[in-house]
Amino acid sequence: MIRYLRQEEKRDTLPLWREAFPEDSESFLEYYYREKARDNRILAAVDEEGRRIEAMVHLNPYRVRAGVQVWDTDYIVAVATARDRRRRGLMRSLLSRALEDLYREERGFCFLMPANVMIYEPFDFVTVCRQPSWTLEPEMETAAGKVRVPRDGLDAAWAAQWMNRWLEERYQVFALRTPEYVERLLKELESEAGWMEALTVSREDGGRGKEEQTVEGLRCWWGEEKKEQRMLLTRDEWLKPQKDKAPVIMARIIHLKTFMTAIRLRSCQKGTAPLTVRLTVEDGLCRGNNGVFLWKIGPDTSGICPWEAGMEAVESLEVTIAELTGWLFGQENAAAAAPWMRKVQVLSGVFLDEIV
Repeated sequence: MIRYLRQEEKRDTLPLWREAFPEDSESFLEYYYREKARDNRILAAVDEEGRRIEAMVHLNPYRVRAGVQVWDTDYIVAVATARDRRRRGLMRSLLSRALEDLYREERGFCFLMPANVMIYEPFDFVTVCRQPSWTLEPEMETAAGKVRVPRDGLDAAWAAQWMNRWLEERYQVFALRTPEYVERLLKELESEAGWMEALTVSREDGGRGKEEQTVEGLRCWWGEEKKEQRMLLTRDEWLKPQKDKAPVIMARIIHLKTFMTAIRLRSCQKGTAPLTVRLTVEDGLCRGNNGVFLWKIGPDTSGICPWEAGMEAVESLEVTIAELTGWLFGQENAAAAAPWMRKVQVLSGVFLDEIV
């Protein structure tokens, strides 16, 4: 039986989690089931007696900015099947059901971090970015002040505002930071013996002739045995890209009509008529996306409606939902496509650094 678990049943998935992800510490699991499972959904395959969880998919909610839009979306995590129940189609059934439900909820898109991209490509997920992977430039590692931020003394609203401002200046798609997000992040770090630190520099206050410490970055560490950098947001010139390949993030358009409202034409003269496109989409899982649409897109608005007799369009495009996802998340080479596609402002800057 496939169903969503009740709140009191969620910890019944712990044996499967420990089997599938043995690298996770007990302190992290305690944090996850106390904090993240408080407001997530767990879709599970339960045996006939209703006692054993045979497979699971967790849907963790995030508030995400996508271009001009702000949406509730879901980060798909903890996709797992018990060893003795694999190759029976349970995971396909769970993911198909999850996508159907998210479509009914009109979610613009969802995302995940795959153990293997080939597992999710049949579900039309596409790689949209790699998780940002930087270190601090060596000279700034020495010069910058480092102030550990205590959870009890943190101004979470200030930290959320600081992070959002940093992200808005650089990216079009990212999880919005709220005070609750920041407080939960600190609890997550503490579950793995980690912390947040502010990177500061000294500046002279000309009016009073005194030095002031200004925050120029936030960095997080975690790891019970070996400390690893969990997050680094700071001035661009302080960032040194890491050579190691960071984990990929995959995404999928869920509700096409919702998603298309985030797209715009690139800046152009006032009064320009919207571009009209006869859009044919193939989607075998979210069937409401499957069909022919009129897409009207301008510098200030974008939307689709079902194609009807008598409609006209200047351009046309036939794509699978995976191809459309890749293009609109900036992963396809629009320069090699039709000239009109280069006029579209896609969501090319993606920053999704959530980790489970």
